[in-house]
Amino acid sequence: MLKKKNDYSVIVFLENEKKPKKWTYVHKLNGFSLFLSKKYPNWLYMNVYNRREGTFIRQYKKGEFIPAFTE
Repeated sequence: MLKKKNDYSVIVFLENEKKPKKWTYVHKLNGFSLFLSKKYPNWLYMNVYNRREGTFIRQYKKGEFIPAFTE
């Protein structure tokens, strides 16, 4: 079994911003959401993608429970 390492790409939508911000190598989603809340407190939601396949996994909104990993 392979370790989960930087499995996600994330697109984050910010309040009052026209263009979303993109991160290609994201490891733990819950830690990433804490980083967002600290650095970009006006973030609204993030779309999570499988980095290797490019497939959409799920959308998380600010304030929701966000697990470390999705299945």
